[in-house]
Order: sequence, then structure tokens, then C-alpha cells
Amino acid sequence: YMSPEQAQGLENIDGRSDIYSLGCMLYEMLVGQVPFTGPNPQAIMARHTMDAVSPPSIIRQTITPELEDIIFTALAKSPADRFRTAAEFAEALSMLDSGTLAQQQHSRAVTAARTAHTEALGRTGRQRMPRKAIAAVSAVAAVGIGLGVWQLWPDGGRGSTVGGLDPTSVAVLYFEDLSPDGDLGYVADGLTEGLIDELSRVRALQVVSRNGVAQYRDTDVSRDSIARALKAGSLVLGTVEPEGDRLRVTTRLVDGESGADIERSSLVLPATDVLSARDSIVQSVSGFLRQRLGEEVQVRERRASTASGDAWTLVQRAERARKDAEDLKYEDRDRALGAYQRADSLLELAQAADPRWPDPVILRARIAYAVARLYDNDRRQAGEWIEVGLGVAERAVDLVPNDAEALEIRGTLRYLNWLHGFAAGPDDAERQFEAAQQDLETAVQTDPGLASAYAVLSHLYSQTGDLMSVAIAAQRAYQEDAYLGNADVIVSRLFSVSYDLEQESQASRWCSEGMKRFPNDHRFAQCQLMIMTMPEAQADAESAWRLAAQWEELSPEFIREYNHHQAGMYVGGVLARLGLADSAARVLEAARADRDLDPRRDLAWTEAYMRVLLGDHDEAIELLKQYMAANPDRVHGEETEGDIYWWWRELRDDPRFQRVVMGR
Repeated sequence: YMSPEQAQGLENIDGRSDIYSLGCMLYEMLVGQVPFTGPNPQAIMARHTMDAVSPPSIIRQTITPELEDIIFTALAKSPADRFRTAAEFAEALSMLDSGTLAQQQHSRAVTAARTAHTEALGRTGRQRMPRKAIAAVSAVAAVGIGLGVWQLWPDGGRGSTVGGLDPTSVAVLYFEDLSPDGDLGYVADGLTEGLIDELSRVRALQVVSRNGVAQYRDTDVSRDSIARALKAGSLVLGTVEPEGDRLRVTTRLVDGESGADIERSSLVLPATDVLSARDSIVQSVSGFLRQRLGEEVQVRERRASTASGDAWTLVQRAERARKDAEDLKYEDRDRALGAYQRADSLLELAQAADPRWPDPVILRARIAYAVARLYDNDRRQAGEWIEVGLGVAERAVDLVPNDAEALEIRGTLRYLNWLHGFAAGPDDAERQFEAAQQDLETAVQTDPGLASAYAVLSHLYSQTGDLMSVAIAAQRAYQEDAYLGNADVIVSRLFSVSYDLEQESQASRWCSEGMKRFPNDHRFAQCQLMIMTMPEAQADAESAWRLAAQWEELSPEFIREYNHHQAGMYVGGVLARLGLADSAARVLEAARADRDLDPRRDLAWTEAYMRVLLGDHDEAIELLKQYMAANPDRVHGEETEGDIYWWWRELRDDPRFQRVVMGR
């Protein structure tokens, strides 16, 4: 009955946590079982935090949609989306008796919850399931904020989606530079990104991130195709062109479904007054959206900007140079470094033009971080750039002590410093780690939409073994910005943590998401094969061999040979699950690798589980001995605390396992 916020250990928990627990009790009274079960308390807490509740009407068809809506509201992941008080909860139930509930306007949380539960069932890919399996059906729900489909309008007519695309989902496409020599590209980019940032602060809107729209820069893809790809019911387009010593900036609001113009505005401003252009565009587009949506769309206050047109222009030029560096970093490191240095020089000039504006300082810290990452394999160079970045980040925090982005970059650099092992000793390392965690957690508390900070936190939490925190942070990162530059890593991490938590439906959901978005990434062939080794998943020998070949073929050259052996291990496990013991044993023998390829004996660890599937516990124990001998410093927190990893459930009571792995 524990609420998600209790499971996360959050502070300031109030009575809405009890509403959640009461909702769990109502669910159990109606259905005959609790909303979530699991093999251990950690798994149950993870499911309360992440999984959508199976609709009770599936189990008991007599439960009405109105009653189901009440249950979903009580069991909303975010306290803000639940009933505020027990009296409200009771009133909603009493309205069922009077027959008036169906006539009431449901809250946007109810609408979101029903949508999420419908999608949860659809994503499993199963048409029919036995009742015992229904409780395991889940999809990742939002943690801490509402889900992605909002019902915003008090009257039913204006708020309907258009052709299946929600008009409150907005994509601001990169403005086009119409100057003869392309000299205004940095202005076009700056206006675009400024508009994205400002509209993202409007609570009524869901705005596609910069990363999401960047892939459609300078493309001939039709408007309606872009809208469908981004699931955006409203597109904002713009152009920038010179008119003598002035600039003409034209913006258009476009219907995502049809591609037709809805509104159009054109501003002519002095070329030296780009800040006025930025502010005017924000107000103009906000007006367009108000007319389209019938809602008061107001931009919330954000960090103070600059009044210096020179500083703003220098930052936009620096951002253009930084983007050039990002495009080059995997192809030509020297040219990328040159572009980063140009960006840093421009930002230094911007600082001089407006010393009180924090944006140039924050961006300089980010560039130092990016350069340090270019030197990941050169510890000395990486350390020098981390030190530079930390110094700049400290200045940013001094300028704006509670700014989320300043705290994020300082925390990220502190964490990178910890990862590289730049500490005077264990105590100093612990202080570094805690300081990084504090910065990043404060950043997301200050700005809950800061996807990049959640992404770093998900990696940081993985160092602690707290799988639930890893999942929550990675899920928030992807929820806030599905187009992050490392979205492939985030999706892969969400699969891995779901697999580790033995959540087959969640693992399948994230594996499918990865296959759809990153079809040429070897990890999403790997995940399909791994899922077949889970206790409740379907296994198929022909598919297993096909996926193993695909996994190997898609792997980068430097890990292809290792992945060939690893894929063989999982095929052996699939064959074991299918009862093909002799074939499985032969495949596992063939998949073994020598110590040159596998010095840490990770493949022995994997094979040990496949031997468990074969029922060969003696060989599994011997393989675990090999692994532990090669990794004497490894700490298995979940094993030592008695809550063993699900691979070893059958070995739990074997004294040899307890000695070898659990240190008893």
C-alpha cells in the first residue's frame, strides 16, 4: 500500500499519500488482489513507482468506467493528480450513487490515467492473457508530474485533438535563414531556441525539445510528416531575412495534421535590436496559440536574460560554433576542438559584454565538459579540462546560486571528476560523489523538466546499486525529452534496469521502443534475446539464433568478437528454457572465451545463469567461483543483504552459493 513518494523517500509527504494507500485498498476490495505484487519489497516498491495499474474492469467487468476513473485518480503517481482530501474521494464515490458523476467534467489526471492504462495494455503486444497474468501488465507511467495527454478545456469542443494530433503539443522548427550568404544562421537559431525555451515554460503546452526538432533542420520533409513524426498538432515555422539595415522575421502557426497555415505574422526590426525581435516573436506566437487553443497561454518567469544585444549575438554565434563541434567530434577531433575553442572565445567576449548574465558562463562550463569527454581515454588531458570546467561552473553558481542549469553542470563535472578517480583518497571520493549527487538532485527539484540532469542522475544512481532510483531518473529523462542526444543510452538503461528488476512487461516495452527508434543499434537486438531468458517470456530457438546473428552484425568492430560469445551464451539459455538440454550445453561450451577476451570473467557470470536454467547447479557454482576470483573487490549489495538477484533464486539455499557469492 506504499505510495510512490514514500517508496522514493521524498520529503514533504502529505495526506495525499494516504489517498494512494486508500486507493490500493479499494482496488483490492473490488478485484480481490492488491494492485502490485512482486518477489521482494524492492520490486513491489518499484512497481508502485513506475508501473500503471491494470484496469480493474478487465478482471471484474461489472466495474463501471466512472468507478474505474475514481480508482485511477486515487492511484495517480503524482500526488498533485490525486484527490486532495479523503472528503473529495468520498464525495466522488457518493456521486456514483446519485448518478451524476458521469456528467461531471473529469480532471486532466483522470484523462491521462485512462490513456496511460489503455496504452499500457497495447504495448504488451498480447491479445489475450490469463487472469493471473493481468496484474503483471504494466507500462511506465509518469513519476512526479502528470502523464503526457492533457485535457485542458472546460468546454468539450475547443479541446478536442485534431485528427489524432494534440494541438497543445507544439514543435518549433528551426527558423530558415534567407540571407544571400547565410550570414543570419546564428540569429535564426537563437530566435528558434529562445522560443522553444520560453514556450516550454507554459504549463498548458508540451513543446518538442531542441533535440527533437534539430533532426528536421534544412530538410525537405513535408510539414504534416514532421508533425506526425513528432506527434505535434501545432507547428511554428519562421524565416529571417535582411531588408537593408533591418531584419524581417516572419512566423507562422501551422496545423500539424493538414500542414495548412493558421496564423502568420511579420516583424521588421533594426538589425541591431535582435532582443526586441526575440521578445516580440514570443508574444506573437503566444497570441497565435491562445487563439488556437482557447486558453490563456502565458510565459512563466525564467532566469534573467541580458539587455545587451552584443552579448546575446555573441552567445548565438558561440552556440553555432558549439554545434559545429558536436557534428565533428566523432569524425575529426582536432577540428572539433578548434570549434569548441572558437565557441569559448566568443563566450568570453559575451561575458565581458554583460558580466552579470550567467548564460555565457554556464555554456563555457558545458564546453569544458564536452572537451573533457573528448579526452576520456587521456586521463591527464581530461583532468585538466574537468578542472577548468569546475572553476567556470563555480563562477556560474556564484552568479545564480539557485539556478538549475548552473547546478546541473557543476554536478555533472563533479561526477565526471569522481568517475575518473581524481580524489585524494576514499573519504575525498565519497565527498565528491555526494556533492555531485546533491547538485544534480537540487537541479531537478528546482527545474523538474531538466531532462539532461535526470540522465546523469540515472548513471550516478547506478553506482549505488539502487535500481529503483536508476529507473525513476532514466524514465524522467526520457519523459521530459525523448530526443536527448543520448536517448539511445537512456532507453537501453531503462531496458536493463527493468530486466534486473525482473519486470518482463517493462523490459519488453523499452526493448520495443529501442528497436523502433534505433533499429541499427546492437543493444536492441541484444535485449530481445535477453528477454527470452526471463521466466515468463516466450522463447523460440529460431528467433534466438536470428537475434544472435543480428546482435553480432550490428556491434561495433571493437566489441564484435566479445558479443559473438555473449550472444551464444544467451542462445544457450533460450535452448535450456525450451528443454533442449544437450544442444544448450554444446552451445554454452562453444560460447566460452579465453581470458584475453574476457579477463573479468563476465561471460562466466552469464553462463552460470544459463546453467541454472539447465538445472546444472554444480557447474553454475564453479563458474561463479571463477567470476568471484577474477573480481575480488566486487560487492554484491543485493546478495549480501539477503535479497538476491533473481538469476540466483534457485541457488539461494545452496551452502556453496552462500559461501561463494554471499560471503557467508
